[in-house]
Amino acid sequence: MRRLACLAILALPATALAQPPERGFATDGLAIGDVGDARAATRDWLVGPPGWDVGGELRFITSDVGLAEGRALKLTDVGLARARIRYTAARRVELFGSLDLLAKQPAYSDASPLQRATAGLKIAVSPKWALAASSSGGPTLGDDGLWGSAATAMVFRAHPDQTLSFQVSGGADATALRFDAAPDEWLAEATMGGQVMFHTPNGWWGTWMGANLAVPVASSSGIEPNTRLDVTVGSVYAVVKDWDVYVEGSIVDRGDAGMATTMLPILDGGFDQRQLTVGVVYRIDRGSRRNDAPLQLSRR
Repeated sequence: MRRLACLAILALPATALAQPPERGFATDGLAIGDVGDARAATRDWLVGPPGWDVGGELRFITSDVGLAEGRALKLTDVGLARARIRYTAARRVELFGSLDLLAKQPAYSDASPLQRATAGLKIAVSPKWALAASSSGGPTLGDDGLWGSAATAMVFRAHPDQTLSFQVSGGADATALRFDAAPDEWLAEATMGGQVMFHTPNGWWGTWMGANLAVPVASSSGIEPNTRLDVTVGSVYAVVKDWDVYVEGSIVDRGDAGMATTMLPILDGGFDQRQLTVGVVYRIDRGSRRNDAPLQLSRR
């Protein structure tokens, strides 16, 4: 399991999912980062034009499960601040990373300021197909261990009209948990998702609706995972050449509130919750050169 730790596929046992309320972000059963290009929802590309973009977002988390017994999370109880960066080395290769910090937490909790680090890449194998992979990790709720995950997916995108795009994906996701004084736990899932995007012909504005399904394939004895279904709706304003502003709302499905072993001790997505995200991105495009344009689905 040491090697798993090095790969950020770490894990947490089910016994830590039922910590007493006085232990930081404790709950009787708790609980992804995706760093995408919001402007892609207004364009017909899978990988954007060569250059950089940097940005930040604030994510509000609400939940009926809460972080302690009888304490539901209201809109401003928990806030996660994300700093993100994306770099397109060529029109086929995109690298991205992000860092999540806990901007706000309830008075009764004492969680680590650092919540998640993510790194990944996307490779366009054709104008319609891409391969994506990412890895994330961070401290568990209660700060008594580490968690990590790795995911990979094949992505297909269609652009039947200048105002409409569809995207589907399929892949796998593995999560592992490691506690200071408990056995390691792990979970593997098959994932699939779909998204429909509506946008203006000039790409100034776009909105998207999507759903993601995760089906448990295998897990350690201390975890009893359920099939998960997440729903997301978002919109981006991209009128200004170098700036994007976006907002996204999500319903995150994870486990059963009455069964601690169906949830994970992870703040972002480890238990049933609703998320509201507001973000801004600054784009630093590289000077135009031959073949620097993104691979487009439609030929104009």
